[in-house]
Order: sequence, then structure tokens, then C-alpha cells
Amino acid sequence: MSSVQKLAAAGEAGGQSLPDVSRPLLEVRDLTVSFNAPHGLVKAVNGVSFSVSPRERVGIVGESGSGKSVTAQALLGLLPTATVTGQILFDGRDILSMPKSDLRALRGWDISYIFQDPLSALDPVRTIGDQISQPLRLRGVHQKEAKTRAIQMLAKVGIREPARRYKDYPHQFSGGMRQRVMIAMALIGEPRLVIADEPTTALDVRVQAQVIDLLYSLTEEQGTAVVFITHDLGILAGFADRMMVMYAGRVMEAAETDELYYRSINPYTLGLLQSLPRIDGPIPLTLTAIGGRPPSPSNLPGGCSFHPRCRYAQDICTAERPPLETPENGTHPSACHFANWLTEEPGVLR
Repeated sequence: MSSVQKLAAAGEAGGQSLPDVSRPLLEVRDLTVSFNAPHGLVKAVNGVSFSVSPRERVGIVGESGSGKSVTAQALLGLLPTATVTGQILFDGRDILSMPKSDLRALRGWDISYIFQDPLSALDPVRTIGDQISQPLRLRGVHQKEAKTRAIQMLAKVGIREPARRYKDYPHQFSGGMRQRVMIAMALIGEPRLVIADEPTTALDVRVQAQVIDLLYSLTEEQGTAVVFITHDLGILAGFADRMMVMYAGRVMEAAETDELYYRSINPYTLGLLQSLPRIDGPIPLTLTAIGGRPPSPSNLPGGCSFHPRCRYAQDICTAERPPLETPENGTHPSACHFANWLTEEPGVLR
């Protein structure tokens, strides 16, 4: 049973009023994002579709250049120079056809964004408290109440002496503390969806774990859905309900988290899993890596974009792009001509 189904069952048993989990909160259909470049049109995202249910946590993972962050920014209309096509439905309303005034009202209130570099995302000449309380003040909350709620939120995200630190500036906070401030800013308006764009990239492993645990507990408390963007499969293991793997602007595989870890049927996902450091067996002398490098969005190879780096590649892989579909013997979709065969092979963690 998924987390959404468990939530619905618990709500029925306790007589609580819960969000409608039968309809996705966010539904992305055939999303394409293109940029005009001197050498021609560059397609950074090409035909991506996925959905997020109320209170669900969905991870989007892939190497740098796979289109993860561009997908995330397109969800809130943060790409003014790009051509974005398809549909982005939030609670049934298409964000791409929404008036700018409605989109501004949606940002920070119904949907919040946690940027991957808090030092550049925070305004260096404004106090931490002023920036955290701004979403409330823009919604007409009195300044005194906004300050009180901002101090309470600083305490919730683990900032010591929040009343004193409220008056500090970003440069007076460490990297981990600045990321906690970004989480506080994203959650103070109690949004229905949070998009976290690689929020732990610049942090050490210990602080990464603290930030992920904090984001998990706070979104669980507020009933917030999360789209978590990362290049590190390992940090999503205990966080995401479902995961989507991207490569060269396309979805390669999508499944529930445990299913993806233990029964992956895509060579790219298997390569990512094999490159994770393991502590439950002999320590290898060298780290495993996927050979080659991701292709440029302006010069994608024909057929399957991953075939130049794939150990299973055959002639069909260079000639035809595999559709994202569930193979005959599989349980979840994969964009690979040999996904059905891979279901019979011993997987990385099986």
C-alpha cells in the first residue's frame, strides 16, 4: 500500500477530513522545454510526463545535464527565455495558460521552491527574518504576527536563539543554517507542494542527513507534497515514495522507491545504483562509474540517448528510441529495448 493509500485509510478510520487523493495534485503531460541558442534550438526537456498526489514525495534523479532542474523551474514558470509546451496541471488548472497575476499568487503560497544554492538565493542586504516573513506580509499578514510566525518557523527548522538570529544577515549563517532558512521560507505559508531543487548539494554528509530529516518531518506535519530533485540516488532511499530517473531530457525509468532500488530494469538506473558506495560488503579498490559522459542537449545521439554509454547496446538502440512503457514481465515503465530481458537478470541489489 502506498503512503497516499495509507493516509486515506487512516483518515477514514479516524473520521478526519483529508485532501482528495483520487486526483493528482500536480500532473505534467508531455512537457517540452526548448532554448534558442546561436547554433539552433536546444531541447533541454523532451516529452516528460509524471504526477504527484497530495502529501506524496516524488524524487527526480539523474546526472548533471539530464533536465531535472529545468523541469522543476518550468513547473513554476521560472524560465522566461524558454519555450515551454505541454501541460502542467496544478489542482486541475494549467500553469502554462495561467495569467501572470494568478501565477504570482500561486508561487510561495500553494507551491514553494527551495533553491540548491541558498547563498545566491538569499538577499545579502536583507535580514533573515525579513526574508522569511515576506511571504506572509505579501498576503496581508500584520507585520507583528508575521515576525512571530517567522521566529517560530526558525525554531522549527532548528535555528538556536531564533529571536536573536531573526535580525542576522545571510553571511552570518553557515551553509547548513542557510539551507534551513530556505526550508523555513518555503514552508511558512504552508504550501500544498514544495519543489526542492538539489537542496543538499553543497552540504557535508552529516548536514545533508539533518536537512533531509528536517524536510521530511516538516512536510509530514503540514501534509505537503514534495518534488525532490537530486543527482544522488542514495539520499532518496528513506525519503521518496516514488522516483523518476531522467537522462538527456527524457524519463528513463519510473517506479516506487523500493521497486527501483531492488528491481530496476533500465541500464542507466543500474549504472547509477552500481556507482553508489556500499558499506554492506567488501570495500572495492576502485569506485564503479558509468563510462563516458552525458550528451549535449544540442547534439543528442540517434535512437536511445544512452546507447553510447550502455553495456547492453545493440543495433536497434542506435536506430530507434525506446518508448517509456512497462514490459511484459515487468511491474513499472522503463525506456529500454531490453527491459523485458533485464527483468530476468539478477539486479544490482537483488
